[in-house]
Amino acid sequence: MGDILERHIIPLFTYGTLMQYNKFSFYLKGTQFVGKYYTEGQLMKAPNGSVYIDKKHKNVATIGELYYVDYYTLQGINHLEVLSGEFPVGYELAITRIWKLKNKGEFDFSSENYIYAFYYRRKNNPVKILTGDYNDDFNCLEELGNYMQKNPHATTEDIIKHMLLKMSIWDYE
Repeated sequence: MGDILERHIIPLFTYGTLMQYNKFSFYLKGTQFVGKYYTEGQLMKAPNGSVYIDKKHKNVATIGELYYVDYYTLQGINHLEVLSGEFPVGYELAITRIWKLKNKGEFDFSSENYIYAFYYRRKNNPVKILTGDYNDDFNCLEELGNYMQKNPHATTEDIIKHMLLKMSIWDYE
């Protein structure tokens, strides 16, 4: 079981305190730093000092970092983000489009050249439900782990496709 969950590569876009040399960067120790990326949305600061990406803002970028992590690393970060109660309801795991940062200050949100990555979104943002196939008990991390265990040869692309399908009833962006 452990080998399967350690073997899969999970792309994770980080910002704020998880980025290199910041307060909680130690959660990413031993993972693969891929580089600087950005996503569409305005980085915002809550009254308690926590930060989040407001996806309602278009043509604005939040710069962050992409890491390849395993399931157990993601579990540790999930514990921090979901159970910390920062907003007071914390963050939840979601998927977003990210683009490689080439020149600081130049952002292209075209439909080409993006990849998908997991990230933590502010949990108490309103989320549109796009279909009647709604399940309030959906747990992204649990679904991710179950899929990887049942599909030990799945590629990172397979994992992203599966999770996008499972999360398709939600409008996360």
